[in-house]
Amino acid sequence: MLTEQLKGDIQGAYSRLLEAQGFKARSCQKQMIAEIARTLGNIEVNADGERIPGPNTCVVEAGTGTGKTIAYTMAALPIAKALGKKLVISTATVALQEQISYQDLPDIRKHANLDVTFALAKGRRRYLCLARFDMALQASGEQSLQLFDDDVPGEVDRQLYQEMLDKLGEGKWNGDRDDWTDEIPHQSWSPISTDHTRCTGRQCSHFENCIFYRARENIHRVDCIVTNHDLVLADLMMGGGTVLPAPEDTIYVFDEGHHLPDKASNHFSSFLQLNSTTEWLIQLPQSVQQCSIDMPDLVTQSSQSVVEQQATVLIDRLQEMSDLVLPFADQASGGGDRRHFRFPMGVVPKELQQQAGELMRQFASLHRIFAALNDNLQDALDESSNETDEYWLATLAGITVRLDAAVRLWMLFNQSDPAGKAPYARWLVFEEEGELQLHASPISVSGALQDLLWQRSFGVVVTSATLSMAGDFSRFKDRSGILPDNQYLTLPSPFNFLEQGVLRVPAMTVDPSDPDAHTLQIAEMIPRLVLQEKSSLVLFTSWRQLLGAMRVLDSEFAERVLRQGDLTRSEIVRTHKANIDAGEPSCIFGLASFAEGIDLPGEYCDHVVICKIPFAVPDDPVGATLAEWIENRGGNAFEEVMLPDAALRMVQACGRLLRTETDRGTITILDRRLVTKGYGSRLQRALPPFRRVIENQ
Repeated sequence: MLTEQLKGDIQGAYSRLLEAQGFKARSCQKQMIAEIARTLGNIEVNADGERIPGPNTCVVEAGTGTGKTIAYTMAALPIAKALGKKLVISTATVALQEQISYQDLPDIRKHANLDVTFALAKGRRRYLCLARFDMALQASGEQSLQLFDDDVPGEVDRQLYQEMLDKLGEGKWNGDRDDWTDEIPHQSWSPISTDHTRCTGRQCSHFENCIFYRARENIHRVDCIVTNHDLVLADLMMGGGTVLPAPEDTIYVFDEGHHLPDKASNHFSSFLQLNSTTEWLIQLPQSVQQCSIDMPDLVTQSSQSVVEQQATVLIDRLQEMSDLVLPFADQASGGGDRRHFRFPMGVVPKELQQQAGELMRQFASLHRIFAALNDNLQDALDESSNETDEYWLATLAGITVRLDAAVRLWMLFNQSDPAGKAPYARWLVFEEEGELQLHASPISVSGALQDLLWQRSFGVVVTSATLSMAGDFSRFKDRSGILPDNQYLTLPSPFNFLEQGVLRVPAMTVDPSDPDAHTLQIAEMIPRLVLQEKSSLVLFTSWRQLLGAMRVLDSEFAERVLRQGDLTRSEIVRTHKANIDAGEPSCIFGLASFAEGIDLPGEYCDHVVICKIPFAVPDDPVGATLAEWIENRGGNAFEEVMLPDAALRMVQACGRLLRTETDRGTITILDRRLVTKGYGSRLQRALPPFRRVIENQ
């Protein structure tokens, strides 16, 4: 129950914060605080403090300038403490996660005089694993590194690793991937990081200096944990309460909450590379033989023989599967070095389905052997384990996880989706180098999120600038699984859009229906559009479009461009701001990741150019299967999915322009479909109410 005492605590903390920082109360911020407090404070509990089933979620769409972090923190922190619950603030981007941890919460604690403790939590993969780093440096871990396709370092990687070692020793790097100056490619980072399955914990000889555990040691002792959607979802999929507090004892705040369904879809997806898996299976008996030499009490001659026999059978079965799916390459679509074939409605042909079932059973049998070996080794080890023990503990765990992933993929290709339920998307990817991938992904995660998150959590706040299309939350409800009887709220922006910004659609002779001509024209227009601007941000919808524009861009103008892919996002933003501070013009060329989550206030962004309405890629297998399913049920996929999703992406992009109430600037959209197509008016209504300048052809 939201008592008068709690109301007073919230109001008092908010007043102190405003007074200390010289802020004025914003009506939208006050309304957000009130609605969150009312929702969380009125959750019914039984005598044991457990939540009684009922509405427990507040969904708030609030634009830039609302002060969302202050609003949800002011409301949720006092309530969580009063109820004895943990507050978990989750974001989609590292930038916001770090801003909340290093700037917002320290300011709130200090100026609102709140007695609150907090910690930042990232997944293991964001940190350097000292054990695997040591193996990569010494090149003595070739056996384990070869077991995993993405774990083989090259000569360039070893040069990078030496630089990392030097900076660690000099105290100039802390082992956090996000704090390294340049972009670290996945293939370079993967061999020197780990996940929970291959981490040996206290049995690791590097445990005392472990970067991950040092960063994680405080999270269960604090009132508030700042983390990311991926870590929350990973914890929920492991049962909840493994890494983070149990959902039943947690109040979650999902900032950038519009990302949650997509993040969940990634976690529930599976894929397998046929050729790489075959090569891995060829090596497996040799690895088991080496394990038997190093750990003679663990691996028997009989176990070696069984592994060798089953690996041989699986290699033959994978070749049979390859023979079955290769003919689909003739029907594959897409250009470049990756083409794909999608099974309509996710339905796999009977013969292929049966072969997948046989592979599922064979992989499951092999998985049981390695799971038993892994369990037996864990039982046999204690904290005095040596490097050989650690090596095989991590290696066997990695093998077990890989086999488990294979079992799941083949299970999804073997099973038929229940009638009336949203199907899985299933597709094949043919790579130019000859690799063949199989993918399976749910087209809807609403049921899974309902079971894992919404029903189990004590309370939830979901907020973002883009959760509805002009106040209609239907699309987000469908995607997220949040029930309609919860609280939904759209707050007005504190900005005066008519005075602060202009939305311009210039005259053009082509539109994106002719992609090559459109790319040439925007490359010619961009320098003219932003030449007089000190700072600008140009947003593309694809690498092909961005790189195509760069190839024909005026060479003099290109010198001021900071292009995504050359540096990390944070380094691009830092360099951009430094250029502006030095009086030099600067222009960022970026993709979707630059359309949200970056803060360029004031003179750091005068002009945002949106090159194209960001419709989903038409051949995206998950989106195409979803559209197919909707159409088969009598719906309209364009109206129900593609248009609302594009509108939300455009609103996010427009949100880069105005970051404070004193900002001014221009939005230019280089896509005439906004005014020539019937759906253009709907998109325009969804965008912020800037002053419109629509040029005639």
